[in-house]
Amino acid sequence: MSQGRVGARVVTRVLSGGHFLRRQANRRKLWLKVHLYLGMSVGMMLVLIGLTGSILVFHHEIDEWLNPSLLRVDPPAGQPSAYRPVDEIVDAAIRAMPEGSRLTYGEYPRNDAVAYQWHFSVPGVLDPQTRIDFSLHHVFVDPYTANVTGSRLVRPAGLGGAFPRTFIGFVFALHYALLLPRGGDPAFGDTVVSISAMMLIVSLVTGVYLWWPRGKEWANALTIKGHAHIRRLTFDLHRVTGVCFGVVLLAMFISGVYLNLRGPFNTLIGFFSPVIDRYAVQSQIVPNGHPISLGEAMRIVQERYPQGRMDWLYFPRTPAGTYMICHRDIEGISLVLTRRCVVVDQYNGAIRHVQTPESGTGGEYFIQWQWPVHSGQVFGMPGRLIVVASGLICPLLFGTGGYLWWRKRTKRSRSGASFDQPDG
Repeated sequence: MSQGRVGARVVTRVLSGGHFLRRQANRRKLWLKVHLYLGMSVGMMLVLIGLTGSILVFHHEIDEWLNPSLLRVDPPAGQPSAYRPVDEIVDAAIRAMPEGSRLTYGEYPRNDAVAYQWHFSVPGVLDPQTRIDFSLHHVFVDPYTANVTGSRLVRPAGLGGAFPRTFIGFVFALHYALLLPRGGDPAFGDTVVSISAMMLIVSLVTGVYLWWPRGKEWANALTIKGHAHIRRLTFDLHRVTGVCFGVVLLAMFISGVYLNLRGPFNTLIGFFSPVIDRYAVQSQIVPNGHPISLGEAMRIVQERYPQGRMDWLYFPRTPAGTYMICHRDIEGISLVLTRRCVVVDQYNGAIRHVQTPESGTGGEYFIQWQWPVHSGQVFGMPGRLIVVASGLICPLLFGTGGYLWWRKRTKRSRSGASFDQPDG
């Protein structure tokens, strides 16, 4: 082979290699811009959602600490728990509310020193801007005496409903809807937060792409140089904390979209695996039929599934609605998940659907992970603490990312100063 041909091949390889490197650099610049613009546009939302999420991990404990007269009760001394019949307790709660109030949901005492909590929708004057014509109230009842320990207005009707009157209610509204109106289906505020979460998912994925080490640089990619210049330290904090909490944050964002947009989320999952939305299961309507009581629905479920402790108690909201009785802390139904929800026909007491990790499709199993993951309950106290830490990391990610953006803008004339290759 002539020297000319060898030289031509060498030149061709050099040129093709240079072309590949340029394409790679251009691709990296594109993803850097996507990461930057998404992070800066929804970064403040990330801070609010992260911090409020850290608080809500312990919302029961905080609410009980702030409102002991409403939520705390004294168990009978020297004897096991003996709750009054639940229908008697429900009747006491109904009598405490104005006529026409609708009982929609209840929380079974999470331990023997906590009261029942009942959620009521109270009709009001229709607000033409929000279409919200009811206010939300809580009523608390001592499970041992069936005496009402108190009630509170959580959310007024109309535009004022965007600003709940209780601390935990306010934090929930900020976390799920950024205090935006929650009228419509899907709710406006919930939709805004869901879209922001989707943008954060893209930002997170692009951040991992930009971080991904080349060759044997893994140790350097996972190192925070504590004694480096502030620019380098900020860069390391941003990328290492983002990567270390990346899986947790991704799970938070995905589960957050599900909790805010349950219907569309179930529809999307249904394209890959059949899903039954337990909230959409209906009763068989009986003309002039009389619904069974909550106590009867609970008895039916307890006889069939006695394991675990009762937790969420949903009431029918329409003539075709159902009761839904959920148990938690059920041992042996899954390696991790411990909750089972049973849907009961409001007229004949037939069990219409059982959502449990013991059975169901892959899509249904995936859906059942969303709330335990989002709340951190999936791994007990360690899981809750991890979720708290991931929420506290959000301000750090936004702050370090904002600083790097500011440095780039003010030092644009300096060669080599970029996010992925900081000087110092």
